[in-house]
Amino acid sequence: MAINPQSFFNFAAQNYPLLHDIFRRSGGMNDAELSELIRRHRIGLESPAALIDKLISLKIIEPLPDATASYEMTRTLSVLFRFLLQEQRLTSTTVIQAYLDELERAQADLEHAICDDKHSLIERALDEITETMERIRQDSRANREAIINEVMTVKSNRDKRTVSERFEKINYLWNHYLEPLKDLIDVRKTMDASLDGLERLLKQGMEQFLLDGALHREFIRCSVRLVRLRRDMTADFMESMHEVEPLYVSLKQDSSLARGVARALERIGREGIRSLNLPATLAIPSGWLREGLFNNTDIESFLHNVRGYQPQEPPVIGIGGETLSPRFIPPDELIDTLRQVLPVGDVLQWLLDRYDGYPFPELLRAYGRIFGSDVFKAGFSKEEKCYQLPGITVLARPLAVEAIV
Repeated sequence: MAINPQSFFNFAAQNYPLLHDIFRRSGGMNDAELSELIRRHRIGLESPAALIDKLISLKIIEPLPDATASYEMTRTLSVLFRFLLQEQRLTSTTVIQAYLDELERAQADLEHAICDDKHSLIERALDEITETMERIRQDSRANREAIINEVMTVKSNRDKRTVSERFEKINYLWNHYLEPLKDLIDVRKTMDASLDGLERLLKQGMEQFLLDGALHREFIRCSVRLVRLRRDMTADFMESMHEVEPLYVSLKQDSSLARGVARALERIGREGIRSLNLPATLAIPSGWLREGLFNNTDIESFLHNVRGYQPQEPPVIGIGGETLSPRFIPPDELIDTLRQVLPVGDVLQWLLDRYDGYPFPELLRAYGRIFGSDVFKAGFSKEEKCYQLPGITVLARPLAVEAIV
């Protein structure tokens, strides 16, 4: 039986504190606990029993399957509360893959309907495709919010969790959600190929039903939703990775260090500190290093001999030939030189003649400065020209500089 939306939202507005408390009781509550919540939050004079009946009739709560006289909030309303409070739960990639399988089935139905030119079946298939794409998009967005909330919880560490416990949470997100999702949205994998096929099919439908205004608009709307789905899924994944990856790397290092220290302390407790063999492991000298030391007499004699020493000029080290400094065309000089010879019908040929012997990368850099300058009026010719350089052949349209702006 349908619920009157106005009655539902009026009741929800008047009894929001009660509904919020019921939502927080995720494990459910018995009849006595629910009655106590109602007495605490009720506004009117209705009895707890009457309010319980109204909660059930409005499909806000439902009986627990494993207990009598116990209730929990219905899943539909719980999802709404999580959305409003930004407390979304994670959706596994298995569920998203099931949506993609459903999308492929609806795509096959649409293809058959287009071939048979059955408008009613086309509309139904487009509705199914739109609904499935929106489910995928909403689950992707919910995953992003849930991951960000989990990362903020781990960072704040209000529960005073150990490094290992915090790393386990982030590692779970990494291995069960981000890595599988990364594999799923990879451009070389099945999801991208499936969406590419759907995009081609929608374009075919737009062209085939161009003269059917209503159906053509439906194809356009579905195509736009497909573009939004791809954009949002990629953005959600990238933002989730941006939040999780630095924390994952940091906690992984801290967790490895903490595990190593714990094992070392445990071994010291059982076998003593000698069991770690620190001198050999860390190369710590076990005694005084007496080899290779000078006594005071030798040092005094050496210092007496170097008294009055005058240093000589160091010998010049030959490097086998003259080193050529890199040739560079100053930008100001380039612009001034070009101004003096305007107009120039072929800038690249002018550079090759004017700066003969300069390396080709430097000539290209000068060409780019002229092309990007805002003090010349330039344009390309329609015919291509071949420029032959030592070891290089360049095919391009000549750039002409006609006048100064």
